[in-house]
Amino acid sequence: VLTILLLMGMSLPSWAAVSREQIEADWLLQDRLRIADAPVTREQDAAGACDGVKNGQWGFHTEHEDRPWWQVDLGAPRELDRMLVFNRTDFAPRAARLIVLVSADGADFRQVYQHDGTPFLGHPDGKPLTIALRGVTARFVRLQVPGRDYFHLDEVEIYPAGADENIALGRPCTQSSVSQWS
Repeated sequence: VLTILLLMGMSLPSWAAVSREQIEADWLLQDRLRIADAPVTREQDAAGACDGVKNGQWGFHTEHEDRPWWQVDLGAPRELDRMLVFNRTDFAPRAARLIVLVSADGADFRQVYQHDGTPFLGHPDGKPLTIALRGVTARFVRLQVPGRDYFHLDEVEIYPAGADENIALGRPCTQSSVSQWS
């Protein structure tokens, strides 16, 4: 039933425990959906998190690695108010310890937030993770997960201080790696 929900593009219920078979079915589904002609670049894959599509699936997907990350370039330093993070719903616990880092130059990052380990969704329940940035100034915003894992999210929205416009939408993005499911 859960695989059928996935094939129909529907979100898995929050009570659904993910089994090895479900993970393998997900891999096979992603393999069928992947474009085989040309490899996807890190920038092309990462752009899926700032394309405005929120459906509970993956907007980007890194390889299984140490401290995988995704980042967006806002073009210029901006004073930031908040960030909304929409998770991939079928593997939500992977992002439960999400870290937010910011930088003015794309080289030196500082941590401004770490999530408490509570899984979050976004698309199916209308409750994305809301991160208060309280006037932090940054040009680059990087999201990362600690440890060794895959990293994938559905969508990331960033709002500047004093405005209600998602300034991450359509901006250049990159990520630490590209997975076989990108």
